Amino acid sequence: MKFKHIPPFAALLTAAALLLQTTSCGFIIVNDMSPAEESGDTSGGPSAETEAYTAEEFTRYIPVDNYAVSRRYLGELPERDYGGSVFFITTPSADYIDPDNTASVVNRLVSERNEDVEEQFGVTLITSVTDASTMLSELAQAVASDSYYTDLLMVPVYMVGNFRAADTLINMRTLPFFDIEQPYFNKDSSDMTSGGYSTYGVAGPASIAPSSFAALFMNKTILEEAGTDPYAIYDTVAAGTWTWDIAMQYSEAVKTLNGERTESGLPGYYTITAQNTAERLPDLVFKSAGNDYVTTGRRSVPALGYTARSVQSTMDILANIYNDRYAILDSTAGAVNCFSGGESAFLVDYLYIMSWMPGAKADWGVVPLPKGSEDDEYRTLISNTELIFAVPKNHTNGEVPAVVLSALNAASYGYIYDEYVDYHMEEVLRDNDSINMVDMILDTASFDFALAFGSAYPTVAAATYRLIRDCAATNNLADYFADRKTVAQGTLKEYFPLKH
Repeated sequence: MKFKHIPPFAALLTAAALLLQTTSCGFIIVNDMSPAEESGDTSGGPSAETEAYTAEEFTRYIPVDNYAVSRRYLGELPERDYGGSVFFITTPSADYIDPDNTASVVNRLVSERNEDVEEQFGVTLITSVTDASTMLSELAQAVASDSYYTDLLMVPVYMVGNFRAADTLINMRTLPFFDIEQPYFNKDSSDMTSGGYSTYGVAGPASIAPSSFAALFMNKTILEEAGTDPYAIYDTVAAGTWTWDIAMQYSEAVKTLNGERTESGLPGYYTITAQNTAERLPDLVFKSAGNDYVTTGRRSVPALGYTARSVQSTMDILANIYNDRYAILDSTAGAVNCFSGGESAFLVDYLYIMSWMPGAKADWGVVPLPKGSEDDEYRTLISNTELIFAVPKNHTNGEVPAVVLSALNAASYGYIYDEYVDYHMEEVLRDNDSINMVDMILDTASFDFALAFGSAYPTVAAATYRLIRDCAATNNLADYFADRKTVAQGTLKEYFPLKH
C-alpha cells in the first residue's frame, strides 16, 4: 500500500511548543569543551524558521507479529491466582511501567499489558513513585528492621551499586520460578548487575522504553551535496559493515565541502553534533565500538574489560570527533535545532526527538550507532538513568515478584516496540529504510557494569567511563590507565569475590 506522509497537526504543535524553550545555533563554529555538568536547557526542538519537509510516498512497513509470541511466553509461566492481592512496584518514575495517561500508542499498550497481567495472575498492580535516594534509605531501614517495603523495585542503573553496597537486594537467581535466561530479559543487563554468584537486577522490554535508545540521525541533503551517497549507509548497516571509520569518511567529506562553500562565500555545515547525549557521547562511542568498561557475569569476578592498546582505535575516533572544529558537542548549544534546520550532517541523540522532527527542514534519516569493526554487533548503551527491576532482600515470598516480573516482560515482548515503529512510520519517518533502521536499533540495548557500580565504587568509575570521557579529546589514555586499572581491579576483587 502506498500513502502520502503528512506531518500530523498535533506533532507540529508539540514541536512549536518546544521552540519557546530551545536554543538556536547559527553558522558559527562552536566546540565548547566545558564540562557537561554546567548544563542548561537540553529540551531541543526544531527551529520555528524552518520550512516543513514533505516526504515522498513510501510503502507501509508491516512489522512481524510479535503479539502471539509474547502471549506464548506469558502462557508458559506458572498458573497462579493470587486472589486479587495488591502488588506494589516502587519506582522513581512510572512513565513507562504505569503511565498516567494513554496519549501515545506505547502508553495505551502498556496499560493494556498491565491489565492482562492483573487478570491472568489475580493481582492489582499499584505503582508508588519515590526518588531513588529516598527509596534506598527507606528500603535499608525496612531490611534492618525485617519489615515489608515493596514487592518490586525499579532502580536507576547508576544506583544499583549503592543498593548492593547497602545489602538491600536479593540475588535474583535464587527466586523460584524465575528464569533470567529467557529472551524477554536483556542478558547484558543481568551481566551488568552480576558479580560472584549473585545477580541483583535485570531489565527487559517492560523497563527499557523504546524512546530512550540513542541513534545517529543524518541529513541526506548535506551528505549528497558533499558528494556521498547517504542511502548507501542504509545498505552498509544492513550488511553489518557500518563502522565508525566509515562514518568518519562521511564526516570528512562534509569538511571538504565546507572549504568549497567558504571560498564561495557560503556558510559551512556542522559535521557531528550532540545535545541530549553530549555528556555521555564518549560512553556511547566506546560501547558501540565493541568495547566494555568492565566484563562480568555470574560465577566470575568483575574485571576491567579493556586496555589502553585494545581501545586505541576507539580513542582515535573520539579525538577526531572532539577536535573537529565543525562539531557541536555542547548540551546547551542547540544541536537538535541546528540539525532540524538543515545546518548539520549528523546528530547523535535519542529516538524520542523523532517526535520533534515532522516539520524539520532537513531531509533526515536515522541509523544505529556505528560499530568498531565489522565483526562486532550493533550496540546501543542504555542511559545510566534508565530503570532496571530488582527485588528487596527481605521479601517474604519470592515467588510472587518472580512471576509478576516475568509476566510484565513476557507480555511486553516485541509487539510494543513494533507498535512504536509502526506509529513513527505513519507519523514521522520519511523513508522505508529509516523504518527498518529503527526496528533494528530496538534490538541493540546494551549495558555496562561500570555505569551501574561506578557511583558506589569511585575507583571503578575513575578507571572506566570517567577516564574515557577525560581522554576523549586529548587521546592520552595510556598516561593514566595503568595506575587506575590497578586500583580499580583491587576494588573489584575485594567487593565482588568469587564466593557464596
